Parts: sequence; C-alpha cells; structure tokens
Amino acid sequence: MNFSKNLKAFLKALPLKDLSGHQMFLAVAAHYSGGDTSREVNVLDVRGCWPKVLMRKSYNPVFYNRAQQEGWVDPVRQGVFLVDEDGIQHLIDVSSLGQDIISSTSGQLYIFEKKSTHSFDKFLRGIFAKAKSKVLVADSWVDETIFDNVLDSIPKALEIKLIYGHKRGTFDSRVVRFKKEYSKFINKKYSDLHDRFLVIDDIGYILGPSIKDAASNSPALVVTLSKKDSSVLAKFFQTLWSKAK
Repeated sequence: MNFSKNLKAFLKALPLKDLSGHQMFLAVAAHYSGGDTSREVNVLDVRGCWPKVLMRKSYNPVFYNRAQQEGWVDPVRQGVFLVDEDGIQHLIDVSSLGQDIISSTSGQLYIFEKKSTHSFDKFLRGIFAKAKSKVLVADSWVDETIFDNVLDSIPKALEIKLIYGHKRGTFDSRVVRFKKEYSKFINKKYSDLHDRFLVIDDIGYILGPSIKDAASNSPALVVTLSKKDSSVLAKFFQTLWSKAK
C-alpha cells in the first residue's frame, strides 16, 4: 500500500462503502503512522483528521475499541496505540479485491487463469476481509493451508462456519490453533459434500475448484449470486450443517 499518498487519495483506493467503522479507523490510523508499526498514534489524531464527508459517517470512540478487539491496534497507554502487522495486512486484504482479475461486464463472473493461485487467494482474502456478520464455507477437500491462505483475513469477531467433505495434512491440529484467536470458528464434516461455495453476509459465491487447489494447474471460476439466490444458498448450507458431524 502507498502510505505516501495524501489521506483522501489513500482512502479512495479502499472500498469505503463496504468498510465498517473500525476498518475506517484502522485505515486512517495506518495512514497517519505511514504504515510504520513502531510509530505511536493518538486516538485524538485519528479523530482530528477523520474525513466525515468522505467516510459518510461520524467518528465514534467505539471504533478504536473494536479495532483493538480485532487485534489490529495495540494500546501503549491511555489513548495511544500502535498499528500492528495484522492491521496492515487487513488493509492490504480489503484493498486487493478486483486486482489482477478478469471479470465479466456484469461483475458476476470471475475468471482466474492457470497458475494465478496468488490472485485467487487475494480475491478470497478481499471478500473475506470485508465480511460484517458471518462467513459460511463449504469445500469438498481441505487441508491446513486454508487457514493462512484465506481464513485469517476474516475479522476475528465474526461467526465462521466451515463444512468439508474430506481433509488432508495437519488440518485437525491447525483447527485447534486457529480457534484460539477465532473463537467463533466451527467446522463440521459432511462426507457427501462435492460442491464448493461461500456465503459472506448476504452474498453467495459458487467456486469451481477447492480453495487449496484453485487456479493452480487449471483455470478457476467464481460466480457471484443474486441476493435471492444467495438466500437459497444460505438455507442450503444450513441444511447441510444440520446433517454434518
């Protein structure tokens, strides 16, 4: 990210309309610190340069508290904090959606060419990072890479449900470690699962390949559903969830 831009230009590079108040707080704080995780920032400085017109919402002290809960900022003393590495990474994630991606004119189909695994992961990290209430994931094959590659971009306070058909590698041990920070993460197994899909808040996504292999040796497709179809997909997920163990 280019922290040398003026604040207005920096913020306009982010999907502001999709960000929560504490994500906006993080963005202003990170810009003020110049992306330096060792530079102290005062909450009064963030409040003082808060661009209400651009943000379309007033500054609220609760934004700082929620940013702390997510682990994006670390208090040093009363009203003073550091933006940590997780906070910087979160901003990178929310700003990455749409980059290096071929999309249809309707915006509902995304095509990732063969060997573009990094772009695929960036896409998922981008939509996960902007989640506000819940994340539902159904994937037929999972392994330990799903946590570091994509799931750790989800805000920690959110409900995360994962259904999988089969697992490989050190998945079970990584679940234990992941839950220490993401306390609302739950996973279940449903052996008959074949398809792969996501529901993030009220938007559904159909995935071609499993997340761990996406765009590795062949092209990968992601289709975004309408809100009506997304609602049907969310109900389908809940049906599978009730059957899973």
